[in-house]
Amino acid sequence: MKKDQTLLAIVFVGGGSSWLTSDKTSKEEMAAKVVKQAVKDWKHLFKFKKNSLQPVHFYDISGFEGWSADCSGKVTELKSKKEAPFLETLKVVY
Repeated sequence: MKKDQTLLAIVFVGGGSSWLTSDKTSKEEMAAKVVKQAVKDWKHLFKFKKNSLQPVHFYDISGFEGWSADCSGKVTELKSKKEAPFLETLKVVY
């Protein structure tokens, strides 16, 4: 992670998502935390198989004053509608 870079880690589940933002945590730690949170958030609606790979998508939201995401993977700033750069996808074993 670059200095002063704010990352969004997001897991899309059905029509929703679970997410985490940070400017201090490594991508690997963020990915592990957001998958754990996604399972906690969504286990009442979806089954998550043990040892399955869960994709965690990363975006650079540095300088954003709020953001929104749609299910197609587009992340934009609320006011300016500027699209956040997609960085990478990490797959985490649940």
